[in-house]
Amino acid sequence: MKFTKIGLVSLFSLFWVNLAFGQGTPAPAPTGNGQPVEVSASTLQSGRYKGEEVRRLLGNVVMRQGQTTLTSDSAYQYASDRNKLEVFGNVHITQPGMDATSATASYDGTRRIANMRGNVTLRDEQMTLTTPSLDYDLNAKRAYYTEVGNIVGPDYTINSQLGTYTSEDKVLTFKKNIKYIGQNAEVVSDTMSYNTVTKVVEFFGPTTIKSPDGTLYANRGTYNTVTRESNFRGNASIKTPDYLIKGEVLTYDKTKEYYTASRNVSMTSIKDTTIITGQTALYWRARGRAKVYGSPVMRTIEKRDTMYLSADTLVSVENVKDKTKKGKLYAYHDVRIFKSDLQGLCDSLTYDQQDSTIYMSRNPRLWANKNQMTADSVILRLRNNTIDQMHMYGNSFAISIDTLDNYNQVKGRRMIARFANGKIRRIDVNGNAESLYFALQGDSTTMGMNRAVSSDMRMMFDEGKVQYITFLEQPDAKLIPPHELKDPDKRLKGFIWRSDEKPTRAFVLAKRGPKKKATSAKPVAGPAKSKKDQKADKKAKPAPKQNKEAKKPLAKVELGK
Repeated sequence: MKFTKIGLVSLFSLFWVNLAFGQGTPAPAPTGNGQPVEVSASTLQSGRYKGEEVRRLLGNVVMRQGQTTLTSDSAYQYASDRNKLEVFGNVHITQPGMDATSATASYDGTRRIANMRGNVTLRDEQMTLTTPSLDYDLNAKRAYYTEVGNIVGPDYTINSQLGTYTSEDKVLTFKKNIKYIGQNAEVVSDTMSYNTVTKVVEFFGPTTIKSPDGTLYANRGTYNTVTRESNFRGNASIKTPDYLIKGEVLTYDKTKEYYTASRNVSMTSIKDTTIITGQTALYWRARGRAKVYGSPVMRTIEKRDTMYLSADTLVSVENVKDKTKKGKLYAYHDVRIFKSDLQGLCDSLTYDQQDSTIYMSRNPRLWANKNQMTADSVILRLRNNTIDQMHMYGNSFAISIDTLDNYNQVKGRRMIARFANGKIRRIDVNGNAESLYFALQGDSTTMGMNRAVSSDMRMMFDEGKVQYITFLEQPDAKLIPPHELKDPDKRLKGFIWRSDEKPTRAFVLAKRGPKKKATSAKPVAGPAKSKKDQKADKKAKPAPKQNKEAKKPLAKVELGK
């Protein structure tokens, strides 16, 4: 019965409008794409609103236009354009797949736009939006708000200052003070969009994403809130429990636990002060393995001193079994090292960061203060980021230059150099030991040259200068006076002074050319000995030094005597 009454009021109202608004002068027909608006209400009155003639629809107002229905407590319909209405009280707009409610609204049926105000709620099958005010384009099925909006989905909430929602493609677009909270992530952004079907966040301004995978930051990119796959661009960074990874472009594959970074890349270890930079980085989080190339450099900072290490490729391997322990770094090829008290070159290197041990292979060359050391392979042991011991294997050769530019030399099969505060304190030579040292009076006069050959020898230093040499067995030694010295006598066989190769900080940090082709060689976990040296070890492996010294006391030679 109620429906019949409304229908009668609606038919009567159409006749009443012709009488009240101009007797025989029909009102303008609707223009544009909007169909004519049909309205009905319990009561109809004439009046004016904001200086214009209107008809007042009171009680059980119903407006229909195509598939759109609007209901409210009351409404004003403009006489100049019957497709325009002002709607008041319990406003409810419905169309297929969407409905919205508010306290008041303005509706333009020609343009098909509703301006809703006061406790606005917009719903569809994907989400619910609440905001103080909302403009809704019914043709485009697009809603946009300019005050704070709150969106609640099945498993997420989004807050923002400004927002747009297109129900056709199910995409939400936001600006200013955006906060997304979902099951797998929390996103804070300045400008972003969210697809309620694909669950993909795309952002166009500074954005921070916190998830179980770490904290992510970038200026642009996409993030899948379900699969957690990421693609970031522009000053991007990812902070995991082990690394802070930065680059101009970052990607993350959750399934493979795989990160990539490119262009101005840096990887900072969370456990220590180690930083690796380069142009491309690959990180397999589950395996604890990272690979950096494109002029990569590792920086280790401790006590105001930095060690720089560069190579064509750097590979960092974490201790995945025991996260409390540090991992290893592998470097290859063309390895360069620079530190204030140590410089070095080699082809391949392994750095055990847990015990601060560096293994160098393939033509290693090192410089410690005024000392040059070479061998087939070298082990460096650091303490407090300062060189403590150097073990040299195969064709070991050490050279130092004194105040008169004389080259003091020692060589042998194996050699161990011990340091204090970065300066050599002692060198032990085991096997085929030879030494050539100049005896000075003060720092200005050469008194002669000591040359000795023995199976084993030990040299003691003070402030970088040789104080005396001791021998395990009776040495073949002699002191040659200055007037008898000839140039060939001043060099041991195999002598090469490589001062022009000594790397500078700039050389270590320099940009590299195209990466060399990979060879079958891989970084070693320890020193690589030559075949000749291995055979020699099998034939005559020396007993522990303390036993030898107990049986045969060292012969001692004071330099200059």
